[in-house]
Amino acid sequence: MQFPAYFLMPDGSVKAFHYPTEVQYTTDDGEVYNYPAQIWSSWTDANWARIFPGWKRLAYVDERPSFDPATHILFRQEQGEWMVNRNELTLTVTYAVTPKSPDLIASELEGGRNIKVRAIDTERDRRLALGALHGGKRFSTSNESRTDLGGMATTAGLVLSGALIEWPEDYAKGWIAIDNSRFVLPTPADGIALAASVTLSYSATVQYARDLKDAALAAADPSTVDELAGWPD
Repeated sequence: MQFPAYFLMPDGSVKAFHYPTEVQYTTDDGEVYNYPAQIWSSWTDANWARIFPGWKRLAYVDERPSFDPATHILFRQEQGEWMVNRNELTLTVTYAVTPKSPDLIASELEGGRNIKVRAIDTERDRRLALGALHGGKRFSTSNESRTDLGGMATTAGLVLSGALIEWPEDYAKGWIAIDNSRFVLPTPADGIALAASVTLSYSATVQYARDLKDAALAAADPSTVDELAGWPD
């Protein structure tokens, strides 16, 4: 027998069993019989009908009504308010649908927007941690790395303008990629190209995150904003 199990009693009340438990039966003559919890797994419907005459098994019906969770709240009513059909022997759970207050709607919307913004930030940070792709390698976009690249690009510009005589050998040896390998920069132009790729990649990712957050903060339903789609590589 499945639980919960409900029975319509001879006096018209409903008796509920949520798990196997000892059952007591009192005859019309006042005799009391106690049956152990094991009866639930061993008795057939015929056993119940013979030993508990007058107890009628109720079919349990729990069908939630349709409602808009954005504007309404669904309450499951207490068992005493459920509908009993004595002819069809059904017990139907009843629900109440009430409108949400404007304050609750506003609070839930704000909470949903905050959750979405945090999800966008998480995806942004994950993508930034992958690094910027340039020349088949990925390079760190951290603040420290971008500062170092800015210094290298400045040096490259000075060489190209003639303010410095030669491109430093340490830069020419190469920039260290995330995989700890060198990416050689034989000319100042190569250094500027790398610095530009990293800077542009970082900027594009941060700006796209900002666009997504603006969309989430303006959306009537922030869950419709997909924080995993559309990112620049």
